[in-house]
Amino acid sequence: MKSLVDIMHEVTAVSKSSESLGVTTRAGVKLAAVAILGSSLGATKAAQFADGAASLITNKEFLGELESEIGLPQKSETEEEFVARAKNTMFEMLKSKLK
Repeated sequence: MKSLVDIMHEVTAVSKSSESLGVTTRAGVKLAAVAILGSSLGATKAAQFADGAASLITNKEFLGELESEIGLPQKSETEEEFVARAKNTMFEMLKSKLK
C-alpha cells in the first residue's frame, strides 16, 4: 500500500502537462484560503496564510504525521466516516501548527 506521502508526490497527468498532486493541492489551498479569508484579513495577509498552509499540508513530515494519526480505516467505518475522520485530524493538526 502506498503511503500518503508517496501519493501526494506522484506525478499525475493534468491536462496536457504533468503536475504532482502536491502542486495541484498547494494551488487549490492557496486559492481557497485567499477566497475565504481575503475579505477579513486583506489580500496580503490571506495570501501569506495561504502560502504557509499550502506548504505545510504538502510537507513530507506533516503528511507522515497525518498518516500516522489517521491510520487505516476501522473495520466498521464507512468511506465517508474515514474521510470525515481524516479531515478532522488534518484540521486539528493545522490548527496546532498554524497558531
